[in-house]
Amino acid sequence: MSRAPLGIIAGQGALPLRIAEAQVAAGREVFIIGVNNEADPAIETYPHQWCEIGEVKRCADVLRQAGCEEMVIIGAVQRPNLEAMQSDEGGQWVLNEVMKNKQLGDDVLLSTLVSYFLTQGLSVKPAEAFLAALIGPLGQLGDVAISPHEADVSRGLDVARAIGALDIGQCVVVGRRVTLAVEGPEGTDAMLKRVAGLSRELRGSAEARCGVLVKLPKPQQDRRVDLPTIGVQTVTLAAAAGLAGIIYEAGGVLLADMENTKAAADQAGLFLVGVEKTA
Repeated sequence: MSRAPLGIIAGQGALPLRIAEAQVAAGREVFIIGVNNEADPAIETYPHQWCEIGEVKRCADVLRQAGCEEMVIIGAVQRPNLEAMQSDEGGQWVLNEVMKNKQLGDDVLLSTLVSYFLTQGLSVKPAEAFLAALIGPLGQLGDVAISPHEADVSRGLDVARAIGALDIGQCVVVGRRVTLAVEGPEGTDAMLKRVAGLSRELRGSAEARCGVLVKLPKPQQDRRVDLPTIGVQTVTLAAAAGLAGIIYEAGGVLLADMENTKAAADQAGLFLVGVEKTA
């Protein structure tokens, strides 16, 4: 692995900072590009630059000028309106390539973004290369057992894989074998808030938990970007929606703040289980 500074393009959440902290502690410099109105202002603790989401060429130029050879893209961003987005030369290249596809989901957009950075001499590395301790393990975490919710789990896995293959989203909520919600551009948190707004005739409650959140990488996803993440906030919102538990793909999801996430699930009475990837 290169010992040149690691470039980090930072979206929302704490994971960009976790990577920066770990790399600096290991003696490697970092340079962070924060997406305006998305990244945590705490990135300014490190060498950094702020960029608009469409300034793709500028991002590549800044990282190369900082001496970066490798980079990682980490943290969610709100999906822009591609037709109205202001772009530089690199952003326009990405848009032109994306518009050649019939499907304009996140997978197409992010894979094309990776391709652009490769053309600029930057190697895009997966987040788990720097956050190995956060990769979700196989099996049950915490004290709450999955039984008697196997039917919802099975249905949820089928639906999540189907929508993933269509580049729609990474997660679904199923309760009583009924699909209650499918993730769209709004993201997991907003989807769970939608479920919490449903009638209790459809969803569970704190007194009688029902339903499961299933979160998986898309089958065709470039795992160098947009790896699903589950954290304390995910557990809190799933609990507020009356769900019984959360299923993720072992090795395919990052568990941000793993111990606190597991503790939050136990406290709320939710199961948290990693399942094997299927071919």
